[in-house]
Amino acid sequence: ATTSVAYENNQLTRNPGRIAPQDPAFEDVRKSLAAQFDFKGQQVIAIANHWKSKRGDDGLFGSHQPVRLTSEPQRVEIAHRIGEFTAQVQQQNPNAAIISVGDYNDFQWSKPLKTFESYGLTNKVKDVPKNKRYSYVYQGNTQTLDHILVSEHLKRQTKLDMIHVNSDFTDMAGRASDHDPILAQIDFTKQINKQKKQK
Repeated sequence: ATTSVAYENNQLTRNPGRIAPQDPAFEDVRKSLAAQFDFKGQQVIAIANHWKSKRGDDGLFGSHQPVRLTSEPQRVEIAHRIGEFTAQVQQQNPNAAIISVGDYNDFQWSKPLKTFESYGLTNKVKDVPKNKRYSYVYQGNTQTLDHILVSEHLKRQTKLDMIHVNSDFTDMAGRASDHDPILAQIDFTKQINKQKKQK
């Protein structure tokens, strides 16, 4: 897909649609996909992501310290493109429920994730207890590369579980992936009732 999705007249111009697929930020990277759903009158905009990998960066405990993060600038640019899209949605429809999920290939305290959060989103991974807050193991280090961010007004209604069925095991043990799934439970009741009152 080469045509970019936009949000106009309270709906996506393409459903589903790619976000800024021809922008240089997405060069040699999977393009983020936005889709619109309606749940009992609540508009939900879901965004699926797989941001640029850390391939080429120094190892966390390598000979170069501080670590050189050569892949990070591209993830920051991706964060801006997706963030600009979510801001467009929120400006036109403050009641829209935005849920952005996927493999961001970075940590919750990193510049790309902080940049993305600055567009009015909350990273629910931060609420997971520290001893369970990981979705990937690399060279013996547990890491959180997979995140779920939601609109600010959904942060109290969203609960997260990181299900450790893959990262704690090897390929020989039969794991399905090297990443763990994340389960999000979102209660839209408050939002739906609020919108009913506004009508």
